[in-house]
Amino acid sequence: MHPSSMYAMLVTTLRIHFISSFTPSQLSKRSLVRAFASSSSSDVLSGVSRLNTLQSLLSERGAPGSRGCNTPNGDLVPISPSNAASNTEYHDLHPHLLPLAKSSSTGNLICALRRAYADDADYDSQSINAPWPLVESAMGVPGMRLLSLNSEHFMRRIAADADTNLDGDEAERIIGMYNDGLGEGKLSDRALDTMYEAGSVAKLGYGVDKYVLLRIGPFPDLYETMSLNHLSRQDTESSLIAAEANNGKFGGFGSTFAFYARLLSSLPQRAEEARDAARMCVRMPLPSMGLTRNDFAEISKLAEFSAADDSTDVAMQKMLEFYEKIREHEKEENSGDKTVKQTACDDANYLLDVACLTGQKYGEVRGKIAELYSGAGLDEMASFVARS
Repeated sequence: MHPSSMYAMLVTTLRIHFISSFTPSQLSKRSLVRAFASSSSSDVLSGVSRLNTLQSLLSERGAPGSRGCNTPNGDLVPISPSNAASNTEYHDLHPHLLPLAKSSSTGNLICALRRAYADDADYDSQSINAPWPLVESAMGVPGMRLLSLNSEHFMRRIAADADTNLDGDEAERIIGMYNDGLGEGKLSDRALDTMYEAGSVAKLGYGVDKYVLLRIGPFPDLYETMSLNHLSRQDTESSLIAAEANNGKFGGFGSTFAFYARLLSSLPQRAEEARDAARMCVRMPLPSMGLTRNDFAEISKLAEFSAADDSTDVAMQKMLEFYEKIREHEKEENSGDKTVKQTACDDANYLLDVACLTGQKYGEVRGKIAELYSGAGLDEMASFVARS
């Protein structure tokens, strides 16, 4: 397919908010689930494919799209699963996160996010068994920053970035690290078990960002970049289309709506829309809204929960008050309609949301959350949460 046709395909996809693949070569969620479930490699950690390769690439190149984990050449130090599970250093980390690497310079962490699902509810099985998203977080912060929906997409993005930004031999070395083990039938799906070919970005002809979106998968920071690039050219419509597409591709994460609210607030006569977009963030798990307390305070102000001159503490307290009202209203509407496991997941999320906004240490609610999961028969999730 000619590059111009592929770019037209990307624009069309954004306009109709289509959630599936951009091209036949893009890795589907169903493919990822099958591959992760059947891989026999020793470096697969449940929902994280090819963990050793991921950690090596992170150490070499940093984490694209992150705030404090993007320094290459050894800044990101791998964390073994056994150390992550037993080291009390991570006791106060969000209980659904498993740290995979730590920045020596900032202390920020690259983590896998294991989300809890009630398997006695009417959920799609792909959601229950889906690969774990990769996020950036840190000790002492309320939230997390979504980086990628899964490790395979993230690693291939790193390979494409190296292909674009490194000299020949060094690029080949990174691509070789990524390709190691691929094409040997270790992953059950051929779309995943395919080596990256050097020169692929240049061959497409539209730069690495568009290559990643067209040929690999969706990444929230790239949609944000696309949106802001359109805005810088005074193309407001395309900017909003990119931001709205971003909202549709990362279900359950408030950070995309936070970006959308910021974007709308920068435009004339969009204050009400910015407020409504910001308020969508409290309908998602609150820690997914942003990384730092300042991120949360900004959304509280955009949502008009708090005044523009309120302090960060006051802004977060007012967000909590609004959140409690929403929760009470939803409990009244849905009373008696939820299964035991759904109720346990909701109660656990409530404890996490309150800890997020009040500054309570996550370690202080870890045991209670494990009890909720265990009492509802979600034993694997209970063990994961109670690991340290």
